[in-house]
Amino acid sequence: MDGRYKNSPVPLEEITGTIGSMILERAIEWPDHAVLAHREGSAFVPVCWRALLKDVVSVVGFLDARGTRKGDRVAVLSPNSYAMLVWELAVTSMGGMSVPIFAGHHTPQIDYILRHSEVSGIFVDGGERLARLEACPAFPGIQTVVTQEPSNHMQFGHCLNGNSSERFLQLAKNVRADDVCFIHYTSGTTGDPKGVMLTHRNIISQRKALEKVWEIPLGSRFLAHLPWHHSFGGLFERFTALHQGATLCLDDGAGRDTQRLIANWNLVKPTHFFSVPKVYRALVTEAKLDPGIRDILFHPELRFLFTAAAPLPRECDEYFNAHDIPVLEGWGLTETSPDVTITRLDQKRIHSYVGHPIPGCEILTTVDNEILVKGPNVMKGYYRDPERTASAIDSYGWFHTGDMGELTDYGLKLHCRRDGLFKLANGEKVPSVAVELALTTDSRLINQAVVFGTGENYVAALLFPEFHELEERASRTGRPQAKGWDLSGNAEIQNLFRQEVETINRQLQPSYLAVRAFVIIPDDLTVANGCLTPSMKIIRHQVEGRYKDWIRAIFCPAQHPEKCDFIVRLD
Repeated sequence: MDGRYKNSPVPLEEITGTIGSMILERAIEWPDHAVLAHREGSAFVPVCWRALLKDVVSVVGFLDARGTRKGDRVAVLSPNSYAMLVWELAVTSMGGMSVPIFAGHHTPQIDYILRHSEVSGIFVDGGERLARLEACPAFPGIQTVVTQEPSNHMQFGHCLNGNSSERFLQLAKNVRADDVCFIHYTSGTTGDPKGVMLTHRNIISQRKALEKVWEIPLGSRFLAHLPWHHSFGGLFERFTALHQGATLCLDDGAGRDTQRLIANWNLVKPTHFFSVPKVYRALVTEAKLDPGIRDILFHPELRFLFTAAAPLPRECDEYFNAHDIPVLEGWGLTETSPDVTITRLDQKRIHSYVGHPIPGCEILTTVDNEILVKGPNVMKGYYRDPERTASAIDSYGWFHTGDMGELTDYGLKLHCRRDGLFKLANGEKVPSVAVELALTTDSRLINQAVVFGTGENYVAALLFPEFHELEERASRTGRPQAKGWDLSGNAEIQNLFRQEVETINRQLQPSYLAVRAFVIIPDDLTVANGCLTPSMKIIRHQVEGRYKDWIRAIFCPAQHPEKCDFIVRLD
């Protein structure tokens, strides 16, 4: 096997702990320390480790009495909450496998996960999600249903009556590091979602590795909005806080309401913040408009920001750097639980590089630049899918990530997904994600971009505007902003985008990567319209289906003359 290899020079000890032993140790060590805080009215109300352990023990006793046994799959369908935290810690501590389901999923997606994972129990917060759950064909087969709100099912508060400390210790002692504790269903940009089986060793190894790389002092505060069904929030941020003794302060706007996020930031004054580029871009936009918001965000106790999922826009990079705010970045997948590489506080940040392997991790890049990973963080496999497991993890134990990149002295540099490559008519391969990231990270006008060109002579793009930036430009001129397709066909707007794309094209090498035609789509790609996964990845085939007429019009204009005025062509 040809390619470059890299691992961490920092050794990682043998991992024998479990989630149950971790929370027991933390509760004994920090009984009165706040493990979580949630907003009530105008303040954040803390919950201490002693209370958390008591509630976890109670839920373990409840599930045990209801017949839940080691190895059973137990689901949760809820936004982030204290009840969700207690439920998942209880399930995993007693040897069960927690199956978190995205709170925004509709009945068909929920039903698929319920059927595939064969759950014996579920916690659902209530309301509309309970109705969606009850509409699932798989629902009648679920033995135990617990909800937060009054209903015909068991209410969560009833699970907390009683104490089963001896039984908790007995069950937790019977759990081993190699036992599966989570089945995280991947977002599924192609085909059905896969159930990623993660073990206690996977989860704990990440915590042990990260504490060797950075310091999270006891009493730190995380303003947490990343959804816990997804590995970035549910595994990386949440378990880092639990292991290191930071308080998880839950953002009740789930990161979608920027003004609420800023208000919560002012109350919490987070010492560390974990998020994705879209949220950082929104915060930077607000900070530039209002010095008061800038002062709220960049308070003296803020130690660093952490970003992942996609490269941070250059404007955000430059803005944080100008205000001396350290930005760390990492890379990984759900299958690597999730982190593989991370940048360091003592190293200069270089745009688009995602750092070096964390302790215990090894990276190998093959001759065609696919990134392979080995270490205690690599999943056990895909649930009920031995064929996919065998194709993902080879006989030498290397996990084939499907991501393309290169190892350099500055760390790992990502290129694109293997399935994101397409061939032009002349045989040249185009890494779609690399072009899309150049368009979105280097432009304030372009919020999202999807490029196409399989079998064609050039690369074309659908560009989705940053509406806030367009409105700001319009307000400065005193003219009303065009809306809908009037915006897309507006010659002045088209010229603005033309200049942006031409500037970005000059940076794209080789030259065949340059975008030669585009259409401004007056819309957003969202989870609701089926074009984004819950983890904000673009579902390419869904975009192709939704905008197929526009894609055809770009490459075959004679067949769609009515659309020609909306297509911008570059030399």
